[in-house]
Amino acid sequence: MTWVVVGASAGLGRALAERLARDRRSLVLVARDERDLAPLATDLAATHGARVRTLAQDAAEPEVLAGRLYELLAEEEVCGLLFPVGATDAGDEGGLDPRANERLVQVNFLSVAAVIGRFLPKLMAQRHGVLVGFGSIAAVRGRSRNVVYSAAKRALETYFESLRHLAEGHGLTVAFYSLGYLDTSQAFGQRLLLPKADPAAVADQVCRALLRRRGKHYLPWFWALAAPALSVLPWAFFKRMRV
Repeated sequence: MTWVVVGASAGLGRALAERLARDRRSLVLVARDERDLAPLATDLAATHGARVRTLAQDAAEPEVLAGRLYELLAEEEVCGLLFPVGATDAGDEGGLDPRANERLVQVNFLSVAAVIGRFLPKLMAQRHGVLVGFGSIAAVRGRSRNVVYSAAKRALETYFESLRHLAEGHGLTVAFYSLGYLDTSQAFGQRLLLPKADPAAVADQVCRALLRRRGKHYLPWFWALAAPALSVLPWAFFKRMRV
């Protein structure tokens, strides 16, 4: 029985792979570059005795990603799919060229929808399986930076809400985590509204609740208070914030 992590080479994805391997689960790790995946897979297998396979594929090619992953796992029972996949662009302030905008939507939203769309009939036939998506507090409201990124993450959140409505009646567990700032290279040196979280701690919370937690949740926990407050903050005040 196999668990899949799409976006496994760094940050939260790497932390999730390490946490799942610790439980000696059979893993398929997906990321763009085999040079990142190969040493991670070797280390996890040696350290934890887990069975770890890799698939090097750019999430900016959703159809190819979904097809290659399904071909790899067509004859296997898939326990769960986790999607800590994402991409940002420093120029994402409303003026990116169409190709750059397209890549952000493909990586942050369409890649996830493509893979789930390919696997959903299989999971429904099994009558069990876990689907875990990861959004961002950047999607709480429209903003002047990470414009397309936050729009794609908001689309992903809506998609997972629909997915839960569709799939839970077929025995699937669907969870979505809206993430605050994580202590990764992406947040290095930034002045942030609230503290950064350790990816390993976030991964541990996600993995401990894999088979029982459904619906939307915030991590770290304090964003469950901060995000709703931001969503109702009067525009006159919100527009002055750089969040």
